[in-house]
Amino acid sequence: MNRTKNEPGPKDRRPLALLLFALCLLGLAGARRSGLFDLSRQTVAPQKLVWRDDSVTSGLYRVPVDFAFEPAGGAAAQLPARLTPLFFQPIPLNQADEELLTTISGIGPVFARRIIEFRNQQGMINNIEELDAVKGVGPAKLKILKAHLVTD
Repeated sequence: MNRTKNEPGPKDRRPLALLLFALCLLGLAGARRSGLFDLSRQTVAPQKLVWRDDSVTSGLYRVPVDFAFEPAGGAAAQLPARLTPLFFQPIPLNQADEELLTTISGIGPVFARRIIEFRNQQGMINNIEELDAVKGVGPAKLKILKAHLVTD
């Protein structure tokens, strides 16, 4: 089908797209000159994570490094046992469950159950050396346990 000059047809929108592209480039150039993208001037204060377990809702809070947090009672704030591996802290032996103990290399579910059974029979464990009485604990295993566990 041949069209005549008077018939409406699709319009060429390439000039409009080119104009829009040029405006975007000018906008970016202006923003760059104004310092909008200058990341060297934007400094973020160093922060740390603090575990709060007082009148505020319990949880981790991001605070400035110079923030002095003193928990209620003046005692040092202790992380819950489940969070200690996340912060590379030793696991509190008297609070640990089987799943948490198996996160230690060299301790499987059977050995973790033996430790928990021993803890339930003896009561609170005051020293890691007491685990020497658990079946399967030798000097090498005791060395691993001392590195990853702490008594509370």
